[in-house]
Amino acid sequence: MLLIYAIVFLGFFASALVSPVLSPMFLHPAEHGVLAAGTSSAARAFLLGVAMSMMRFGEFVGSPILGQISDRYGRKQVLAAAMTVTALGNAAIAWSIQADTVWVIIAGQFFIGFAGVLLVLAQAEVAHCSTGAEKTQRFGLIYMASSLAYVFAPVLGGHLADKKYLSFASYSLPFYVAAGICGVCALLILWRFPSSKPAGDADRRIQMGKGIQEMGEAFRLAPFRSLLLVNFFLYLGIDFVFQFNPVYFVQQWEFTSSQVGWLMSYTSVSMVSTQWLLIKPIGKRWAPRVITSFCAISLGLLLVLMITPSNWQWLCLLLPLIGACMAMGTTNMSTLLSNTASPESQGRMLGVAHSVRVFGSALLCFGGGILAGLAPQYPILVGAFASVVAGILLIAGRQRVRSVANI
Repeated sequence: MLLIYAIVFLGFFASALVSPVLSPMFLHPAEHGVLAAGTSSAARAFLLGVAMSMMRFGEFVGSPILGQISDRYGRKQVLAAAMTVTALGNAAIAWSIQADTVWVIIAGQFFIGFAGVLLVLAQAEVAHCSTGAEKTQRFGLIYMASSLAYVFAPVLGGHLADKKYLSFASYSLPFYVAAGICGVCALLILWRFPSSKPAGDADRRIQMGKGIQEMGEAFRLAPFRSLLLVNFFLYLGIDFVFQFNPVYFVQQWEFTSSQVGWLMSYTSVSMVSTQWLLIKPIGKRWAPRVITSFCAISLGLLLVLMITPSNWQWLCLLLPLIGACMAMGTTNMSTLLSNTASPESQGRMLGVAHSVRVFGSALLCFGGGILAGLAPQYPILVGAFASVVAGILLIAGRQRVRSVANI
């Protein structure tokens, strides 16, 4: 199991390494030549949104397909191939930055997203080898490994791209390093990752549109449909934080990649601390629905406060609170979804919830790029609105349940 945790950490480390780079790379006209010097700020923001959305669209399309292939041929081979594709995608983006070829960046983002099945297949391997409380504990360790990667990697990646700190820094360097890390992961998987027993059903066809099909089936189930809607709006707000906080920092205060990296890591420290110290005691006192609705509404209010001050130092106070709300909200939202699904459909329903989230994230990145071109604070305001809507829907759902019970 230690190898699985190490691979998850390294895989997410590679992803987090490049996370503070895209925004300044597209939005700082004086520091990079991928876009022509005369490109307007609105066009820069739009193309940034397209690049970010392509990763999410790739994940939405690829995860169900690779999941089916792994069931047929085994997780080890698929995971090794996925990490190899991710390495090649990062290397292609690094090359395209030096060659000033924007379309390769966008295509590379799609293929990296398409191959982004590390967390899903690692969880499947743990579920195959564990039961009961041991499985829950190992799932927690997987999430901890992925969260810890985002504590350290954004700072390192931001500095690797910032010439103010390193003379050899460049926007392409973090992508080359990420490609190397993914290549190491592929070798580790081939060397030591457990060989799962494939289903061996060669007659079963690979369903290209399985993600959309399962979403349609889930939305036909009344109890799950309402929570899927809440899940959509909650993660819309959370993904606006992850995707467009760096954009806002660059547009509003002209932050460099290293400064963006520090703030992303700072937020991640708060999320990991909340998961480690507060999830369990707060969960013992309040129900998941209460916690999720409170965190969703609080997140919306905090996002509005974040874009209000003209001094960026206020972020040092607000970002830990935002990180805590996101950590508490996502954990308890997962519990709500799990409690609604039947025991035999846990994996499928949680997978559908993930597909809804990824599809929504792809749409918001595309639309958020347009909004950011109009004003830096617009994407954050939309995220704040979505979070408040999620909280209100949960409260309204609880009231409906009480009304039915009193009849």
